[in-house]
Amino acid sequence: MPARSEKIGNGHAVTIRRMNAADISAAHSLLKESPEASIWSRESLVESVSRGEIWTAEMGGRLAGILIGQMAADEFEILNLAVGREFRRRGVATHLVRAALESAKAAGARQTYLEVRASNEGGIQLYTRLGFQKSGRRTNYYQNPVEDAVLLVFHISAPHP
Repeated sequence: MPARSEKIGNGHAVTIRRMNAADISAAHSLLKESPEASIWSRESLVESVSRGEIWTAEMGGRLAGILIGQMAADEFEILNLAVGREFRRRGVATHLVRAALESAKAAGARQTYLEVRASNEGGIQLYTRLGFQKSGRRTNYYQNPVEDAVLLVFHISAPHP
């Protein structure tokens, strides 16, 4: 997926592109400031970068957000999504998810899955607004703190807003 820039609220531009090794330190810091996201080690980020499974959002030359995913057969899974505090509520997450869905579709995915903390109402609203549907619940899935996961699915062939 080539980098692409789009205007978002207040005339700001967001650039969505695949993450590279130079972004790892900033991505790791961004994950640490995002309690809703899972903290990944630097080594896990390096491995995902080598597989091309991380998208980044940049605003003003700074890393604003990341989305980590993986393909398995004809399914895509969103493993992690984080947006820096100062970049939230600007459409960054929406652009990251849309880019990942487009890439998944191009790679032959028929469905996209994810799980989100049950208390993450903002995340659940984001995904349902983008066309994901609740498909189940995993009891005590998350740790620190222990919490249920809400399972969501997106059918790639369906149009998304």
